[in-house]
Amino acid sequence: MVVAVLLTVIGIAAVLMFWGMMSGIISPPQPKVVIEKATITKIGQIYDVSITVREIGGASTIIEEARIFGPDLENQGVSITITSTQGSTGGQSSTGGQSKPVLSPGSSITITGTLSDKQLQPGVTYYVAVYYKKGDIKERSDLYPVTVR
Repeated sequence: MVVAVLLTVIGIAAVLMFWGMMSGIISPPQPKVVIEKATITKIGQIYDVSITVREIGGASTIIEEARIFGPDLENQGVSITITSTQGSTGGQSSTGGQSKPVLSPGSSITITGTLSDKQLQPGVTYYVAVYYKKGDIKERSDLYPVTVR
């Protein structure tokens, strides 16, 4: 009786382990973007924003936009005008007349941009996020805290 129960438990554990290993092979990789570093620097009346992102999901993706969130900004955040990208990128994607950075699997890029139509407060913690393509939807990265310099 005890042997039958032990064999059943071992069998179930073996099936679960096999399923866990095979599910990663069967399902295709999905893009996942994380922010590694971000800075906001005030230069005159313009804020210079630099965001370093890395793709960790194992699939290429397109960076759609970057936004800043904070206590004195709208709930949807404020869009950052992306001016350039640096790093190991898969190239640029041109959609709707705009060139958007492409992030290759495992690579990282630094996105630079500007914000000129809002006033940010020094010493206040703001949060930046990037939006990237995941299939047919726009996925948001986790929020990354940053203060204005």
